[in-house]
Amino acid sequence: MSETSEHLAEAVLSGEQGEGVAQPGLRRNAIGLSEVLFQSITSMAPATAVTAALTPAIPYTGASLPLAVLLATVASTLVAANIGQLAIHIPSAGGLYTYISRGLGARLGFLAGWIFLLAQPLLLPFISLVWGTVSESLLANLTGLHLPWYVWVLIGNGLLLLLTYFGIKLSADASLVLGLIEIGVLLALSFTMIITAGDHNDLTTFTPAFSVDRGLGGWLGIGQGMVFAFLAFLGFEAAAPLAEESEQPRRTIPQAVIFSALGIGLFYVLASYAGVIGWGPARLDSYVAASNPWVVLGARYWGVAGPVILSLAVINSSLGNGNAGINAATRVVYALARAGALPSFLGHLSRHRTPSVAIALHVALATLVALATGFLFGVSVAFSLLGTVLTLGFLLLYIAACLASAAFYFRERRLEFGFWRHVVLSLVPTIILFFPLAVQVYPLPAYPLNLALPILVLWIVLGVIYLGFLQWRHPKALERGKAIFLEEEEEVAV
Repeated sequence: MSETSEHLAEAVLSGEQGEGVAQPGLRRNAIGLSEVLFQSITSMAPATAVTAALTPAIPYTGASLPLAVLLATVASTLVAANIGQLAIHIPSAGGLYTYISRGLGARLGFLAGWIFLLAQPLLLPFISLVWGTVSESLLANLTGLHLPWYVWVLIGNGLLLLLTYFGIKLSADASLVLGLIEIGVLLALSFTMIITAGDHNDLTTFTPAFSVDRGLGGWLGIGQGMVFAFLAFLGFEAAAPLAEESEQPRRTIPQAVIFSALGIGLFYVLASYAGVIGWGPARLDSYVAASNPWVVLGARYWGVAGPVILSLAVINSSLGNGNAGINAATRVVYALARAGALPSFLGHLSRHRTPSVAIALHVALATLVALATGFLFGVSVAFSLLGTVLTLGFLLLYIAACLASAAFYFRERRLEFGFWRHVVLSLVPTIILFFPLAVQVYPLPAYPLNLALPILVLWIVLGVIYLGFLQWRHPKALERGKAIFLEEEEEVAV
């Protein structure tokens, strides 16, 4: 790391402004609970998750998809509870990177930040493939004009670059509005399908009875499908990196993380059940084959207006997800650069107090990845591959966060440490999360999804090499990952 990085980090940690070093920090108290909550909610992209992210699970779960989603809801809420425990005492733009550094040590914390730098940035190219294809289809159906998906990717990413650059308040307000719209549309259609089904509603979808892979009594197929169910939950922790820009972060961040995981999880359970029942449990092969199954459902239950409404909801959801994902990823990059673990230019703040260089680089690389994978594998396969890689990365991060919660309270908050709250609450989701990881090893998924695990392993190996370099040349940069950059007194824990 450069001398500038070292000087900048020391200046920030000491609370001083060194000569020639302007580091005002992120804008404090810029957003409240509602904006922070919808940062997590839109980062989960509820409409896109229901209409697209859960679809690859059906070849494994069959009509038992609601069971896989319910189990993922339980596990994700437990993970959120662990992250919330850490957020009470460690408000930081570093999010999981800082939490894990504090709980499990600087080295594992850095590797967590390194994995985050692969997993979280893949969310934008992943989701841009969604709005690209849906926008292409919608325009063609309405006007007969054909504007290819990659043009929409460029347009959408350009809009998000501007939205995230001009301040967290504007970006967070946009997330709130976009989130309310997508949830409202999907809830309305879900209830329409459930009510219309009448006597055909079938609660055996909450058992492994329909699992395609009958191994372990059908649970093997459920476990494989849970990988994609977890994909739908990725982002509930996205509020954490906004701690330094939030009002009362020790309260709002834990609330936002837990409420988003639980509330949207229940929404997913309802919508996945409605989708299976609305399509027909015995006809789900055609559901998987459909390019936009929920657009088809919209036409079936809402007539000619249905496809338009659903398409707009998915585009809205995808853009909201991209917006929130950029905020989360760039704040962690900013925190790593501020600590000296990444080049100092990545910690540069614009006059709007946003990490402008990190934002621009993030959007540029995401656009490149989306276009490259889309052309190489085809959009649908690229979507599944990117989703698998980022899901596996986040599963490792969630496991580490659970263990970090127990370790942090045992070492630093012994008077608050409790067996049920910090041992059982940490171990249960850890055990659950290992199951979808294991089914990525045996049986191996088909090509190119079998590339996901090697990509993640290679990235970790590179991280270990870079970690060795930091230990040799800049050991202080690792220890700074534990630092909290908020000076106010702790509030009463919620």
